[in-house]
Amino acid sequence: MMRTVLVATDCSDEAMAAVRKAVELSLSLGAGAELHVAAVVEYVPVPTMLGKQPPEAPDLLAEQAEEGLQLAAAQAFSSGLDVRTHLLHGDVVDALLECAREVGADLLVAGFRGRNRLVRLVMGSTLGKLVRSTTIPVMVVREPE
Repeated sequence: MMRTVLVATDCSDEAMAAVRKAVELSLSLGAGAELHVAAVVEYVPVPTMLGKQPPEAPDLLAEQAEEGLQLAAAQAFSSGLDVRTHLLHGDVVDALLECAREVGADLLVAGFRGRNRLVRLVMGSTLGKLVRSTTIPVMVVREPE
């Protein structure tokens, strides 16, 4: 029986569409269903010389991820759901799958952009890697155009 849903967000329109779908699904699961929202901060490796910054400098990636979590949590709360948020660090897929294991997720929900075919061919798709890397069902949500 499905009880625990984990949705990934990066504050994009597609991710927020996935959050809306995860909220709707969680509500349909009834009492005892759990909704978890995760955002991952992944730092691109840069040479040490270029990567130095003062300790008091803002962490803009973490701030953006936290903003995405707060937006998603507000959406869930406004629907009457309790939600747990997770600010993760590292490789996006690895971090999401570790979080899914920790919370006992029965379903992963993620948004899909897919706007640029060349980028998908050259870099691969994070969503595709997520789907290939787990046995947990993954619901892919594409924002209506």
